[in-house]
Amino acid sequence: MSDLQTKAEAEISKAQKLISEKDAELQAAEGSLSGLEEVQIQYFGEGEIVEVSGSFNGWHQRIKMYPQPSSSITDPKASRNSRLWSTVLWLYPGTYEIKFIVDGHWRIDPQRESVTKGTICNNILRVDK
Repeated sequence: MSDLQTKAEAEISKAQKLISEKDAELQAAEGSLSGLEEVQIQYFGEGEIVEVSGSFNGWHQRIKMYPQPSSSITDPKASRNSRLWSTVLWLYPGTYEIKFIVDGHWRIDPQRESVTKGTICNNILRVDK
């Protein structure tokens, strides 16, 4: 019986150590996420599929944007096919380069600040604290 109790105590001790390690990992992750800011990105224009990518994700992933209800569009000069597209990202404060992908074609938003390096032009996204 004491052999079984010794084994049980050893397993409990291992489990408590594992819980303590996982708790430390969780606290570290929460600390690193605490600096993220919610950023709404919008694009106004024609298109059936609009996405955004940028230096915030190494240009590796396209983030889908969603059309907003037509009642939110207030530009009387816009084409009837123009829509307001929007998405929310969680980013650390800083300056990022972004570009929109409209129906598979890379586009900048002329209403946004932009930067040109060589022949490449990207929009600027500034995330403040």
